[in-house]
Amino acid sequence: MDSRTPAHERIDRVLRDLVQPSNYVTWEYFSRQRLLARGIVGSRRAQRTRVLDIGCGHGALSLTLAESAGFDVVAMDVLESRVRSVGARRATRDPEAAARVRIVRADAESLPFRDESFDAVAATEVLEHLDEPGRMLAEARRVLRPAGRFFMTTPNSGALPYRILRFLPDSTVARLAASLTQETLHPELLHDHATAACSSGDPDRHRREGFTLQELGRLAAQAGLRMAGAYTYRIPIPDRVMQVTPRTLSRSVATLGTRPLPLGLQLYAEFTKT
Repeated sequence: MDSRTPAHERIDRVLRDLVQPSNYVTWEYFSRQRLLARGIVGSRRAQRTRVLDIGCGHGALSLTLAESAGFDVVAMDVLESRVRSVGARRATRDPEAAARVRIVRADAESLPFRDESFDAVAATEVLEHLDEPGRMLAEARRVLRPAGRFFMTTPNSGALPYRILRFLPDSTVARLAASLTQETLHPELLHDHATAACSSGDPDRHRREGFTLQELGRLAAQAGLRMAGAYTYRIPIPDRVMQVTPRTLSRSVATLGTRPLPLGLQLYAEFTKT
């Protein structure tokens, strides 16, 4: 890819090719990965930059950083199926860029890397799935080089819908959760959070609905990370509603949805190693 092309254009081009967004859910996913990619590329401090992508999923962010910015990336996930998926996708990409992506199966709460070995660390929608989220933050700090950056997103537990749900009867919450959310990902809305977290070892299950900015700031400070910037975003409309919304409108909502929005569904944050 031509290095003279502006960084944000290169990111968009590669990421669109990888994600191929076609509906609200995939456009929202594309927008979130773009948010992280632009932040990480914008933080670059050296020509040779090494990034750890914790919970890499199917590798969209990792491959985008390697192809659009020439970063060396470690794509890490706890699930073997996703590790294989990233490997399969990497094999179809530009060989020079693909060679910059290393794929590792590992636990986010116990990273198998040396101290101070990365310039940046990313964790997209990971923290809410962990039994001890503070451990991942401490591990991210450990593997970051001095003044390195940690980038993350997670659900905002202070989002408007959750504030409203707290005032509703349990029976009403259960009905809404069943019709508007994915039960296996949101057990806390069905009031079986403790049971679900303990009875299922599935790493995809939410251990909690998310974090507030204040909670995240406290956890990060305890781990030795300084919050450099954070905000809530994403219009609080259920995915299932947006799936039946006219495509042009739902696409616009998804692509504009990463702008700061008080009480939004998601939380974006950047931290610096102290």
